[in-house]
Amino acid sequence: MKIKIPPTIRSDFEGYRFLSELNSELNKYFLEKIELDFSKNIWFEANLCAVLGAIINEAQANLNQVNLINLQSKQKEIFSKNHFLANFSGEKIEDTNNTTIKYRKNKLTEEKQIKNFLESELINKPDFPKLSRNAKKEIIRSIFEIYSNAIIHGDCNYVYSCGQFFPNKIPPRIDFTIVDLGKTIQKNVSEFLMSSISGKDAIKWAISENNTTKPKSNNIPGGLGLKLMLEFVKMNKGKVQIVSSDGYWQFDKKGEFKDDLETHFPGTIANLEFNLDDSSFYYLKNEPTTEIEF
Repeated sequence: MKIKIPPTIRSDFEGYRFLSELNSELNKYFLEKIELDFSKNIWFEANLCAVLGAIINEAQANLNQVNLINLQSKQKEIFSKNHFLANFSGEKIEDTNNTTIKYRKNKLTEEKQIKNFLESELINKPDFPKLSRNAKKEIIRSIFEIYSNAIIHGDCNYVYSCGQFFPNKIPPRIDFTIVDLGKTIQKNVSEFLMSSISGKDAIKWAISENNTTKPKSNNIPGGLGLKLMLEFVKMNKGKVQIVSSDGYWQFDKKGEFKDDLETHFPGTIANLEFNLDDSSFYYLKNEPTTEIEF
């Protein structure tokens, strides 16, 4: 079985729609040899390796053999630099340009490793918007909450993540993608509200302040952990995208956008996009400094 990857896969509605369709197609097979053919692909945003890796692992769990074939030299180089290919019998090479955020497959028990990874690979990068020490801790905590809620609310064993710097884009940006293949937001919210709700409206409900599907007796944080993140992204003129079930939700400098995917994605994709063309210094309220606060 050979599946051709389209010429361009970006972190946008069309890119997520294709990846959802790819997951649905691979779920049809058992004990098959599957080839993902990149011969026509000239641009695959490397942060989306998190989604691709989750999809491949799911297909492998169904005892399929999945191979990536005919990778263009540029894709192969980037997928080697971010260690994606090393997870699928490929090579690992040094990222001398320091533009990749490594592909990872984590358990929730690896909290310390995840937080150290977020600090070193993302927040402490020279081009990342400047943060006070306390703001840095809160941003890391907020991103980690997306990991933890993926496992707690999604009822899955692993969370996948990967990122990429795009210094030549206008404006330059970082995209960081977190993926799980557990219970969808739609399923969790519908069960909690005891009423059927669309995928896009379930996402909107879940990102709203004070909304959570966690039991009140549980001390684990609920929701998606995005309140602080949305405030930061709004001031930074960045972007947040969430895909779950048949829902797509996006927040950027133009406001909110939501739509229906044609194909159900069995889990959640959260993509955080940070604007690097930002000279502001961010700190928390009541901190002793004189720049932008949130």
